[in-house]
Amino acid sequence: MKKNGRKLLPLLLILFLFCRPFAVQGADELQKEIALGQKVSADVEKQWERVADPALCARLNMALNRMAPYLSRPLPYEVRVVREDMVNAFSLPGGIVYFTTGMLNFLRSDAEIAAILAHELIHADKRHVMIQAARSSKISLAALVLLIASHGSAGPMILTSLAQVAVTNSYSRDLEREADKEGLKILIRAGYPPSAMVTSLEAMIHDQLKRPYVDPGVFMTHPELTERVEYIVREARDAGFPIRRKKALNLLRSSIRENDDGTICLFIDETKIWSLPRKPDSEKLLAAAAEKIDEYLQMETPPYEIQVISVGGKNALRIGPSIVAREPLPEGSEPLDAMRSAIVASLGEARQKHQGAKYLH
Repeated sequence: MKKNGRKLLPLLLILFLFCRPFAVQGADELQKEIALGQKVSADVEKQWERVADPALCARLNMALNRMAPYLSRPLPYEVRVVREDMVNAFSLPGGIVYFTTGMLNFLRSDAEIAAILAHELIHADKRHVMIQAARSSKISLAALVLLIASHGSAGPMILTSLAQVAVTNSYSRDLEREADKEGLKILIRAGYPPSAMVTSLEAMIHDQLKRPYVDPGVFMTHPELTERVEYIVREARDAGFPIRRKKALNLLRSSIRENDDGTICLFIDETKIWSLPRKPDSEKLLAAAAEKIDEYLQMETPPYEIQVISVGGKNALRIGPSIVAREPLPEGSEPLDAMRSAIVASLGEARQKHQGAKYLH
């Protein structure tokens, strides 16, 4: 046994040097990966025009700066935008993440942008492009690195392979799932609603339904969007974060507005819910109702949880466990039944703006 063990030592040393986890990459290896990403990015920007919009870049960098501290490798992470109608986002070796203008137009809030960015940052942090390119070439990751470093005839072909993997997001199921689950973790740690990862995927599901079927080809090994939504919802709930979509969608937002006709009104989005004569206590009553609505009226609230009930012989409007308004009402205000109908209508309008979700699951 000892003799055989001595013979294995050189082999084990080679395996250690070339197949060690990337978490302990040396500085030289890291710099080579960064340089490789820069080469691929040059090819990307030959194909698509890079968008230099200071306000847009600041918006993206704010999300990046919130999540970067939770990544495992010291890469010079960067977010760039290219002009392209296709809805896409992708990451390159070395930490560069691209959003197309089509993707930014498709997403509806900073939280959804952060969710997609979190997913792509994990692809970069875990070296998924390199891993997938090695798998596609049926060689080891160490062999891929050596091929790239050798500057041989295979170099351009490998660069093309890396770009194709990145731009087409042709990752295997395990890599895609890791990007989703680890991306969800850094999204939460950065203070964004986990529902943003769910709503962005649900929007893609609905968008797919409007398009003709396309042969998935290399995407056959991807988890389906519906499957991804299901396991992200489970991960969020297991972490103690139930899915509440409205914050990620900027919907079901309450506001109080004064009218020229002497009334003060409570709105949910653009639907008027309740109006009161402008009196000293009116704004206080509406503000209390708005606070309850913001907390308890969710995209996931079933309409039967919005009810007019009897409490102590008086009618009261409840949403879930909370009383939003109760009699006696100020003189000149709408009855509670009308208020309930308006809230249910606003809920329906919000859901129409985000189809594809299974709200009651």
